[in-house]
Amino acid sequence: MISHTKKSDNTANIGFHCLRKTMFFVFLLLFLHSGLFAGSEAAAQQSLRQPSNKQNESEETKSDFLFQKSSGYFGIRIGEFFPKADSDIFRMVTRELTLKKSDFRASDVGLDAGISIYERVDLVFSLDDSERTKKSEFRDYVDEQGLPITQETYYSQQMLTAGIKYLFIPRGRQVGHYAYLPSRIVPFVSAGGGLIWYNFKQYGDFVDSTTLEIFSAVLESSGTAPVLYLGGGTDIRLFQAAYLTLDLRYSWAKRDMEGAFVGFDPIDLSGLRLTAGLQWRF
Repeated sequence: MISHTKKSDNTANIGFHCLRKTMFFVFLLLFLHSGLFAGSEAAAQQSLRQPSNKQNESEETKSDFLFQKSSGYFGIRIGEFFPKADSDIFRMVTRELTLKKSDFRASDVGLDAGISIYERVDLVFSLDDSERTKKSEFRDYVDEQGLPITQETYYSQQMLTAGIKYLFIPRGRQVGHYAYLPSRIVPFVSAGGGLIWYNFKQYGDFVDSTTLEIFSAVLESSGTAPVLYLGGGTDIRLFQAAYLTLDLRYSWAKRDMEGAFVGFDPIDLSGLRLTAGLQWRF
């Protein structure tokens, strides 16, 4: 049997949350910076189209050009996933256990492969993976020795999508017959869809709400659902064919719960992915 008491929330790791918030604001500042300078980049390219003399054109292109326009790219991103977590299962575990919605935030790793299909349009295939494990205990119950009743919650998503990336300015321009001058900053918007796989699992000790008995169990639900996303960001050229990419995507998805969680409302799989990474064009 168990005794009834009130447990306070665990103290948050202040340093970790400060670091995460700092990363978020750094990304936001970079995103705004690239947007503010997009207009000046376009203006600079327009001025470069005006004829000058061969010596100036040579100086313009000799140190920062490619021999031909790139047609595709491969990239890797890392960042954070901020789930919306607005459904029955999340409300229940945050009410009964020492969990908060923010505890389901997770690191995100993304892979991109794209190909240019028009001057300002790319076709992009992406794979994103995020997962988080969080320890918890019942808020209102302890065991007969007065010890916490503990468990762990694991939540993961893998998202495979195909989408369109629209560029606000061209990636570059042809200079003469043998040189291609890439743009330094290329802001974009994106949209697409695909499939999302999720796994929600709890393992440890639990309380039977009817008998108040403690039992050990593994409670799990997993499945696949269609997903849609909208996004935006900026590609910033570092050198030659290497770019820094800043990417923001919000995705929408829901899925009926299975296994131990049959009877719950569909799980909310929506959320925001904020990532940065490197991109190589070829």
